[in-house]
Amino acid sequence: MSPAPTLAVAGLQVHFPGPGGAAAAVDGVDLTVPQGAIVGLVGESGCGKSVTALSVLGLLPPNGQVTAGRVAFGGRDLLTLPEGDLRALRGDRIAMIFQDPMTSLNPVYPVGRQVAEVLRLHRGLDRKAARARTVDLFRQVGIPDPEERYRAYPRQLSGGLRQRVMIAMAMACEPELLIADEPTTALDATIQAQILRLMGQLRRDHGTAILLITHNMGVVAQLCDYVYVMYAGQIVEAAETFDLFRAPRHPYTAGLLRAIPSLEGAEETLYTIRGTVPGPGETFPGCRFCPRCDLGGADCAQTPPPLTDLGGGHLVRCHHPC
Repeated sequence: MSPAPTLAVAGLQVHFPGPGGAAAAVDGVDLTVPQGAIVGLVGESGCGKSVTALSVLGLLPPNGQVTAGRVAFGGRDLLTLPEGDLRALRGDRIAMIFQDPMTSLNPVYPVGRQVAEVLRLHRGLDRKAARARTVDLFRQVGIPDPEERYRAYPRQLSGGLRQRVMIAMAMACEPELLIADEPTTALDATIQAQILRLMGQLRRDHGTAILLITHNMGVVAQLCDYVYVMYAGQIVEAAETFDLFRAPRHPYTAGLLRAIPSLEGAEETLYTIRGTVPGPGETFPGCRFCPRCDLGGADCAQTPPPLTDLGGGHLVRCHHPC
């Protein structure tokens, strides 16, 4: 029996105003993050990955609007929760690591104080106990001289150390669900590997379910149990990680995997998917990937393909799977 879902998103639609009217940044997304699993959400920049995550936490910008769908967590629909109840969940039962810690951390407060504040708010610790727990968290995530770093401001830390602070903040209350939005972007390979190990440790030690948002297929292969592939606001393929890499069934997924550079050292021309990503508000009568697809037929241009179960939990949105 599959583990109970920690997070279940169904039929999520998010619109933003545009020159020609409201544009669907997310259009009917369904995804599940089982208890204790690491699930990847991948796709090119602008496909709707981050908007999906922000919708879950009720953190959309003012011009973004959820127009349909359900986000189930702990038996409750997060989309209908009062703001006060949702605020109580954030940082406690649900935590998020944002793509750029420099814009996520408050520049006028020491980083240790910011983590300690989470513990005081959600765990009721006094100042001394919150400080001690924060220093211990800094030590756990590999921040050197944690007592000294407690007093440091974000600008005084490297990108890797700022991201470790964000992970310490996410770990503080041992959340049931962690949403990590491009947590290794702009970090060198060594720091990236350390951050990924920390996330795996969080899952092992605390049973935390993780939704990992990334465009890095190598990171997905290393860490994820199951993967959703997103294109132009829709899920176009979903499968267990091994099955997805072994036999991708959607032409877009196959293109993403072909574009991964080889490690053999031989000179090669890097594969590229022809055409460009659809712009916001751009609509198609049929498949959204059809203008860039080498396998498309007349039916692809006219009829939207449904998300079809091929068996074994492998889903694909394509009239002519690979």
